[in-house]
Amino acid sequence: MEAQGLTKVFGSGPAAVRAVDGVDLTVRRGEILLIMGPSGSGKTTLLTIIGGLLRPTSGSVRINGYDITSMKESQLPAVRRRLVGFVFQSFNLLESLNALENVEVALNLGGKGGRQARHEAERALTDLGMGERLRFNARKLSGGEKQRVSIARALANEPQLILADEPTANLDSKHGHEVVVLLRDVAKNQGRTVIIVSHDHRIREVADRVLWLEDGRIKDIGKLVHDPVCGMAVEEADAVAQSHKGSTYYFCADGCRREFLDDPSAFVGEEAA
Repeated sequence: MEAQGLTKVFGSGPAAVRAVDGVDLTVRRGEILLIMGPSGSGKTTLLTIIGGLLRPTSGSVRINGYDITSMKESQLPAVRRRLVGFVFQSFNLLESLNALENVEVALNLGGKGGRQARHEAERALTDLGMGERLRFNARKLSGGEKQRVSIARALANEPQLILADEPTANLDSKHGHEVVVLLRDVAKNQGRTVIIVSHDHRIREVADRVLWLEDGRIKDIGKLVHDPVCGMAVEEADAVAQSHKGSTYYFCADGCRREFLDDPSAFVGEEAA
């Protein structure tokens, strides 16, 4: 995937907002790219442009050599089905269908039907550990199971590019970790390109690269540190530093620093406190 000069402006005149501002990005086959940044920084807007769901004001996106930004609107649905798989924060499953049927729908839209679609949907879900839950209604599945179905659906038509928007946001720690491992396997074992936008610093463990998006622009991420109070990942250069018993801790804001100093033992081990 290659993006050049991507810009997206909403509104006009004094009220214009540059949600994405001149982004250049290249992601290789088999690579996991994590894009982090504060709320409102343009992460989701950038992802929807890359996936062909939103047209940029200027710039281009190429997936497997196809310039999707130059295509007619009528051409994009077929290209998205073939080249791109989406994993959403809210799962976006059809609640009236079971797990198997949710994946079959994606295959049907991709031009496959009947026994072939049923067999491929079963295989995709079984590969993700859902073999015993194929016929469970979507609304009866746990959050982690729903996200597994969402990933199976994204992979159903064997796209080269997987785009995941906050894939762990609605999951507890255990299920969030399982989803992160699944996305790593998708990239490394299946040779797909995976781009994730998230606030979840746990995903950094499996990412090949981490970029920081702020005010619509990609920044050199520098060294990320984690606020022991709120858990937010922040750049060391921008963080509020505090020395305590020979160690330096970093905070997203002075409020977290003060909360830490009120009771360090609540946030670090007894010896460090």
